[in-house]
Amino acid sequence: LEVFEKKPFLQRVVETYKRVKKDSALLLSACSHLLYNEELMASLAESGFDAMLTDPFLPCGPIVALRLALPVVFFLNSLPCGLNSQGTRCPSPPSYVPRVLSLNSNHMTFLQRVKNMLILVSEGFLCNVVYSPY
Repeated sequence: LEVFEKKPFLQRVVETYKRVKKDSALLLSACSHLLYNEELMASLAESGFDAMLTDPFLPCGPIVALRLALPVVFFLNSLPCGLNSQGTRCPSPPSYVPRVLSLNSNHMTFLQRVKNMLILVSEGFLCNVVYSPY
């Protein structure tokens, strides 16, 4: 599995960017096909649902809920792109909270902390790649 391969940091970042861009294009296409399927959307609207359970990582769920005028219940313990930290005002300082791609523990050297900070900055870029088409 690729996840367990030890690759250079920059190579992991580039590969992750390419994978995220490809996957987000696929998800956007699936969402568009769902939203423009008038027959299916009409059937969902007529079904009389009380709420929509969805994962906040994928923007299509809240968009469908908005179109169907349904309240949304999110079922993920962490929101993407640091929104959970912003929403709850819980600090997550990169000086000792490792980022996902870093493979660091919470005991980091100075260079690992620098790498952690670079990952934090790149997450904003990746989030823009994923969510800007929506």
